[in-house]
Amino acid sequence: MIKLYTNKEECCGCTACMNICTRQAISMKADINGFIYPIINNNLCVECGLCKTVCAFQHEPVTYTKPFATYAAVNKNQSVLTASASGGIFAALASVVFEKGGVVFGCAFNRDMVAEHICVDNLIDMKKLQGSKYVQSSINTTYAQTRKFLKEGRWVLFTGTPCQISGLKSYLDKDYNTLITADLICHGVPSIAFFKGYIKHLEAKLNAKVIDFKFRDKSKGWGLLGKVVYEKNGVVREKLIPHYTSYYYSYFLKGDIYRENCYECKYAGSSRQGDFTIGDYWGVEKAQPEINTKNGVSVLLVNNEKGMVMIEKLKELLTLTESTFEQAGMQNGQLRQPTAKSNRRGVILKMWREDGYEALAHEYYNTNKKQLRLLRIKALVPQSAKKMIKKLLGKR
Repeated sequence: MIKLYTNKEECCGCTACMNICTRQAISMKADINGFIYPIINNNLCVECGLCKTVCAFQHEPVTYTKPFATYAAVNKNQSVLTASASGGIFAALASVVFEKGGVVFGCAFNRDMVAEHICVDNLIDMKKLQGSKYVQSSINTTYAQTRKFLKEGRWVLFTGTPCQISGLKSYLDKDYNTLITADLICHGVPSIAFFKGYIKHLEAKLNAKVIDFKFRDKSKGWGLLGKVVYEKNGVVREKLIPHYTSYYYSYFLKGDIYRENCYECKYAGSSRQGDFTIGDYWGVEKAQPEINTKNGVSVLLVNNEKGMVMIEKLKELLTLTESTFEQAGMQNGQLRQPTAKSNRRGVILKMWREDGYEALAHEYYNTNKKQLRLLRIKALVPQSAKKMIKKLLGKR
């Protein structure tokens, strides 16, 4: 009987094995911590071995090369820039593919607030894919859908984490001139189940139905401000959520709740899986001080010749400033190495398993009560006053 992995560090949950199985003998099931892993139905399996050979995470070596080019990027369209998590590169790539009559695959929240990959073919629906989703996305059958479009001669843009892009390429087993891939600078992914618990926590606090969650709202500038969108008494409302007031967001940023393989990710480095790599350009104010960072700036890595061919077209939609990979990696640690495994991870997941999300929320807010109070007070101080204080203290 086929065994897909021995240790959980060997599986990234990309679902390439599930997609490749012609007998539909593989399904993805959550473990006790909510992370999905492939399960084989031995009554359906004929032991062809395709599921083993398609696993790029276990079998494909990574060649450590640097990108062809590195840019700081900002979308020229202000409305697109505002709706994006950082500089709006994804929207520009999608626009180019739509012009060619193509389709775009990316992550969106469904009605149940589950993150899943979907396919869109227009700029209006593309908005569902904009913005960061700090949770593992369910690929479902989008690898198979991608192959179908490519065989029909359609252009396809597929975006996702590096392991998802690697899984797609291994599944396709050939390159297509009409396929564009973009991997994200990924910190690591929490489970869908853990995130669902947080949504239930918000719904209990708000006494309402959560219909959307934005990890990166820009109403007060580029940063880590979240926003929950909810429906109450037939009215859609919004509430801003600073990251430190959210137990989920805080645990995510500290690397406390990722799946096992994320802490040993072989893709967290200079050798990228996509034609492009996109993410926030943290630290750009030091690397490229001439750039206006108010509405967000992205780092754009061009990783191969296919990507370089598209640059001239992207220049029509993006303001591109040449940078270096070393500069981009200074405050983007995942361009250098994977996130270190948190010593709090086991405690947090154990409490979540045994006592539930409300007990976890209570523990976080009770333990950090004093710090949260100070951060709330600090947030009330105008930015101009903060700059004045820094100047008086001789800080820059």
